[in-house]
Amino acid sequence: MNASAIQKMRDQGMYRNQYFKDAECFDCGHKFKTGRSARSANCPSCGAYISLEDVEVNMNSNQAVKTRGDVIIRKRGHLSTSSVQCRDLRCQGIIEANVQCSGDAIFKASGLMIGEIRCRRFVVEKGSDITLKNPVRAEEVEIHARVTGTIFCTGPVLIGTNGSVNGDVTARSVSIEPGGELNGAMNIVRSRPAT
Repeated sequence: MNASAIQKMRDQGMYRNQYFKDAECFDCGHKFKTGRSARSANCPSCGAYISLEDVEVNMNSNQAVKTRGDVIIRKRGHLSTSSVQCRDLRCQGIIEANVQCSGDAIFKASGLMIGEIRCRRFVVEKGSDITLKNPVRAEEVEIHARVTGTIFCTGPVLIGTNGSVNGDVTARSVSIEPGGELNGAMNIVRSRPAT
């Protein structure tokens, strides 16, 4: 690859996205870029250690998880701990923890989930039947299966054709496709006026 091709990639932003990924410090909140294959980094602002590794749980575990990578809980996985901090969470098993995702929390599971879930996007896929002991707080929500629990959303909530929510939903907007159900209170919040 010649120098002009690399310069063109840099100008288009492809070079940066292909070789670097975003990271954010847990301690000071500083956002920075790190190498795509890096497993850990130190915050350039405060020097704190940050794990960037993905974590996979396929048996019983009580280890707290704190990474800027993804967490996958397999079907036989059962994670019971105080907290999980990650980029994206994909749960096919059982989780008993307070969860904080900077990205998506995607569930394709059945059973009781204990702990508050905070994420950018909360998705329950077809074939699930989950009961949420504590509330979910998200910016976007998609429900395509049965969910029992309370949902707080700062953006839109979509309840799909096979979706069913037994509990209260507070959101900016709620869309229920034909065949979808909401058994509980629906509270629509308005955006705050700019001051």
